[in-house]
Amino acid sequence: MVSAFWVLRGTWGSGQYLVRDFVAVPDPALPRGLLPDTASALRAWPLDGVTWALALVIPTGVQQAVMLVAALVLAGSGAGLLVARHGAAASAATSGLAVWNPYVTERLLLGQPPTLLGYAVMPWVLLAARSRAPLRRRLVLVLLAAAPAVLTPWGGVVAGLTAVLGTLSREDRRPRDVAATGVLAAAWCLPWVVPALVVGGVRADPLGAVAFALADDTGLGTWLSALFGGGVWGTAARPRSREDPLVLVASTSVLLLAGAGAALVRRDVGRRWWVVAVATALLPATLLTLLSGPALEVSTVAQDIPGVALLRDQHRLLAPGVLGVAVLCGLAVGAVGRRAGQASGVVLGVLAMVLAVGSVPDLPRSVRAAYRPMPYPADWQRMTSAVEDLPGDPVVASFPWQSFRRPDWAGGQVFLDPLPRALTAEVRTDTALAVRRDGVLVEVDPGDATDAAWRRGRVTADSLHERGVTHVVEWLGTPGELPDDRRGWVEVIATAHFRVWDVTSAR
Repeated sequence: MVSAFWVLRGTWGSGQYLVRDFVAVPDPALPRGLLPDTASALRAWPLDGVTWALALVIPTGVQQAVMLVAALVLAGSGAGLLVARHGAAASAATSGLAVWNPYVTERLLLGQPPTLLGYAVMPWVLLAARSRAPLRRRLVLVLLAAAPAVLTPWGGVVAGLTAVLGTLSREDRRPRDVAATGVLAAAWCLPWVVPALVVGGVRADPLGAVAFALADDTGLGTWLSALFGGGVWGTAARPRSREDPLVLVASTSVLLLAGAGAALVRRDVGRRWWVVAVATALLPATLLTLLSGPALEVSTVAQDIPGVALLRDQHRLLAPGVLGVAVLCGLAVGAVGRRAGQASGVVLGVLAMVLAVGSVPDLPRSVRAAYRPMPYPADWQRMTSAVEDLPGDPVVASFPWQSFRRPDWAGGQVFLDPLPRALTAEVRTDTALAVRRDGVLVEVDPGDATDAAWRRGRVTADSLHERGVTHVVEWLGTPGELPDDRRGWVEVIATAHFRVWDVTSAR
């Protein structure tokens, strides 16, 4: 917990966090329905619905802050509990390593605290699934442990798999225990599974396999980068320290300590659990490195399978390995404490924490730079109110036609267009994402020729009418091309940062 609050110090304030995917609006609109009908809406479901409901009593900025704190506190405390019986030094070392590592850093810089909730609950779900409580009580414990993660499809799947595997890991579990756990896990995924089935399955762009494959962010190769917990695909999410020689020494030392833990505890925990621990630490990085390189074609072909979109961000899949390394380091500390004395264990525990900090020394600074809560400009409310007061059932297009915004008033922050969360009207936004890989710009979900034209500002009356657009919202002071032809457009409202147009008479 100390590590979590140290990382997040200086990130408190009024307003909302606007960090890439992690966005909120002051007054979220009532969701258009319980069945999201687009891939982008499904990815944020049921989180958007819960955010709207809670906003009636808890400001959205506070909700974001709670989620951010919970992601780190739950990860650290849960990981520490996994090795608690090996001593306080072991627990503290594991807790610190679970919070302070490249994986957590890069997920935060991508703006994905909701994703980190899936990582954070894994130890808690495992402990609940393996508890000695009767089945009904155990299922309640599993549900409570998984609750923070099931706000997103990814978190629900991670928590569900952890619960089932945790149940299977005990020899005294009966088939009905495993079945009951599986049914519970399937039930908490229904809020997004049902809409996905209604839509007809969400297929991913095959180019996503290339764009979101692991990357070498250390200069030591993709496999070592992944073992360290790094290798994120987005260059903007990499802390500047990743290729520093001293940082690489610290990261390597963490792996050596984990290896020592594996060697020291083999006799204590038995061959079976030793194999499980080592496989958990090594297998994710090894398998994903193969799928990002020699077997990339397999990943590409698999993108067309409904549901694989959940797995295309390969860095996200490193979560079990990162926790496995933290646990093995804690076991090494505990083993030294038992064999060489408590003082030696404490010294090694402190060293483990020093190595954790050394592996990402700029973690707090990077997080503080990104997570600066800020208020929306005063005319945001005027703009959204003007759209909400429009008669009929308007369909709104948000321009410039780009997925992300970087307005002047946000101080250089880049964030996903939040307009769909603020309006009850149907909002059309660009869904493309451009990722630079090996000097080549890879466009994922680029859309059709109309999307390409709109990105250049070539917006015709016919293209607006074809997509059923009745109104346009223009963001001012943000990169991108605004429409260059407004013949027949009627201005609804113009403010310092936004313009709203009625385009029903466009010609």
